[in-house]
Amino acid sequence: MNTRTAVIGVGLVVVAIVLFVVLGGDSDNGSDSSTSADSTTSAEAAKVPTIVVNKQGEPVGGVADLTYKKGDQIHFKVEVPFEEEVHLHGYDVMKEVPKGGGTVTYDLPAELEGVFEAELEGQGEQIVELKVEP
Repeated sequence: MNTRTAVIGVGLVVVAIVLFVVLGGDSDNGSDSSTSADSTTSAEAAKVPTIVVNKQGEPVGGVADLTYKKGDQIHFKVEVPFEEEVHLHGYDVMKEVPKGGGTVTYDLPAELEGVFEAELEGQGEQIVELKVEP
């Protein structure tokens, strides 16, 4: 009976090791899923429109056309190489670009329908035409 008990004991240890490896593998797959989610989040972040203003105070590539549906989240960035105030008309949101330049981010709900402009307040230069559709 001692041999039989030893064989059963070894069998249980083997089963425990196999279960540990299999369950540990599932845990790693969960990590891979969260990595994929992080990659998706990073990809979405990369899609945020960024309006770049040159040293002459003009939007590179012209006035940006941004369109959202009512209820969406308005999300864009403006990169300016000098101190300036960026004003989103209609929503009346102003953001200060610090001395020496920088980037400001707009992130607000699209509650008002219509066509609005964002401009460099000091330059009087339109940089965005923002449309919010029903």
